[in-house]
Amino acid sequence: MNRVATYNQFFGSAAGIALGQANMAKAQEQASTQKVAGDLQGFGIEAGRLLSAKTYAERLDRRAETLKALEARADVEATALDSAQAAVQQARDGLANAAANQNGAGLKAALEQALSIIDTAANAQYNGEAIFGGEWGYGEPFVPASLDTLAAQPNTDANWVDTGRNRTVMIEDNRSIELSRNAEDLFRPFVDLLRSIRVWENANGPLTGKLTTAQLTYVQGLIPQMAAVQTNLIDKSAEAGSTAKQIEMAVTTNDAKRDTLLATIGDQENVDLAEVAARLSAAQTQYQASAAIFGQLKDLNLLQYLR
Repeated sequence: MNRVATYNQFFGSAAGIALGQANMAKAQEQASTQKVAGDLQGFGIEAGRLLSAKTYAERLDRRAETLKALEARADVEATALDSAQAAVQQARDGLANAAANQNGAGLKAALEQALSIIDTAANAQYNGEAIFGGEWGYGEPFVPASLDTLAAQPNTDANWVDTGRNRTVMIEDNRSIELSRNAEDLFRPFVDLLRSIRVWENANGPLTGKLTTAQLTYVQGLIPQMAAVQTNLIDKSAEAGSTAKQIEMAVTTNDAKRDTLLATIGDQENVDLAEVAARLSAAQTQYQASAAIFGQLKDLNLLQYLR
């Protein structure tokens, strides 16, 4: 006696249809999003590593923003230091011309203009923060004053605001650098020298017109002092240039790390579209075959065998 038993085949083909539908849906979603999964659960045991990688990538993104801001800040600092060096050079040239011509015509104006340039340079700001404002960074680190006002004071202590220590910032993992020196450290030697010139003038007569022997001797003695101030400022400007170079290199390193990490994340998250297309085709074939078998089994009827 032949038995007609289609129970197992019936439910096997139904399961095949369901699996084919699930595989097609997954492949279609991956083809649409070009991602392995829409959330971390879809990555299984790789989810932990992927989450760690994404967290680090976000940290690199934040650091990239900080470094870009530091680069822009360094440009403002370089401009301020360049103008300060130009001011010192202007004062030095004024003294040299006065000594060469034995005449102080134009010297007073040159020194006052140099001080005005230093006023601006010392209080340079980037994004509301004083470049030479130390770790506090707000407000003006130098209180501007005319040469006459400075000369009337016992010293320039009152013109320099306490800015705390020089500011430090993290530019790489476990690596920080010291940013700009404070305004007093950079510019006080020049301001004090300008003040001392006006104090001398008040006691010995202005350095205008034809210079006396005493005035000429004094001016000649000022030239090497001004040269020393200039050398000091140039050296500290070079330090700032070195810091700017470190920031530039940190930007390059951070960008390279981020690009490599994002590529690694992409390798985990992104699908191979050719492989997805192959799986989609296989799932469609599976679905169609299971559906065909299911249709055939569904149409079977025992009455056909009882007639």
